[in-house]
Amino acid sequence: MGRTHNNISNLPKSKSHCLGPAGSAAQVKAGIAALAGRWKIEILFALMSHDGPCRYSMLERDIDGISQKMLAQQLRELERDGLIFRQIYPEIPPKVEYSLSESGSALREPLRALKILGQTLQQQDNDKAQEAEK
Repeated sequence: MGRTHNNISNLPKSKSHCLGPAGSAAQVKAGIAALAGRWKIEILFALMSHDGPCRYSMLERDIDGISQKMLAQQLRELERDGLIFRQIYPEIPPKVEYSLSESGSALREPLRALKILGQTLQQQDNDKAQEAEK
């Protein structure tokens, strides 16, 4: 008879590691860490809203309140994590374009689902606030 403090699972040993802290949970944490950052979600949505690649200045215009330093830093991190591509054209003046990578494009549906969740939560908060005012 197993004790409650022991890990007990009906899954075969070969599959139990996938669901534990070293498996799926750790992988989700790594994915969330790649999106963590004050402006990364806004940058990804800005890139998703354009049909093709975006110039730095386009992104700067699309994202209200972001500084040039922060935009450059967040773009470097997104590129490092493989969510966007940075294409440099060897011309004078230099031309740089950013676009979603395959991994970045794969985030379209999950980010839309999170947007819907956020809208639902905001509506619930608004409803509670209205009820409290009554």
